[in-house]
Amino acid sequence: MYKMLIAEDVRTVRETLVHAIPWAKMGVSLIGAVGNGEEALARLKDEDADLLLTDIGMPKMNGLELIEAAQAGNPDIRCIILSGLSEFEHARKAIRLQVTDYVLKPVDPAEIERVVSNAVKEIGQERQSAGREDHPSSQNEEKLPHLADLLPPGEEGGNLKKKKLVDQAVGYVRRNYARRELSLSDVAAEVGLSEKYMNLLVKEVTGSTINHLIIRFRMEEAARLLKDPAVRIYEICDSVGYADLDHFRESFKKQHGLTPTEYRNRYS
Repeated sequence: MYKMLIAEDVRTVRETLVHAIPWAKMGVSLIGAVGNGEEALARLKDEDADLLLTDIGMPKMNGLELIEAAQAGNPDIRCIILSGLSEFEHARKAIRLQVTDYVLKPVDPAEIERVVSNAVKEIGQERQSAGREDHPSSQNEEKLPHLADLLPPGEEGGNLKKKKLVDQAVGYVRRNYARRELSLSDVAAEVGLSEKYMNLLVKEVTGSTINHLIIRFRMEEAARLLKDPAVRIYEICDSVGYADLDHFRESFKKQHGLTPTEYRNRYS
């Protein structure tokens, strides 16, 4: 049996999807039918799925954000979009995310059955040729080394794709933290993920949000520069991306427990 999760915020549509389609006959086992993207992502962390059938317009986390998150955790998952939103931008992004199919509402059980049956057939053929037919829900996950010194002690990174995305985001922050206008949206655009999922992914792997990482890198550089008494504090403030000296002092004290002047007096 191939495992499938349904994410649909409209209860009547969700119940129709669960009860009006002969899933078992198609070789599909439902692992759940949830009402928003966050619930769906939590379920996928608890149990692997081969298929994800999701609406686009959902509260908390929309369907496209859910697909990004699901694919980062399991690159092999097949995703099918069910939505009344037929605008070109959604379809174009769905193509970029390599969505298996796109079905418009109102729900037609026969159409859903056709699309899912095709997806199941494709999965079966791929796994048969790869010698994986007996393990329809297998997922290879490696235990990875720590992500520089950002991972909490004793904890391991996620799967390889997830680590690469976080490496890319952290590397971009490290190279650009001195840019005064640097923000979460810049980092998300660089990596090619939504802001919400980018922040969620980095927080999961490193324990810090993007904004906290920006501040951390700035304060580490400020501490290094403060050890040189020839560099003025206002110059350090400007060089690490702060326009306001009071804001810089407040951020530095929060990070190091000392004001910049106190830190300089102690360590220079």
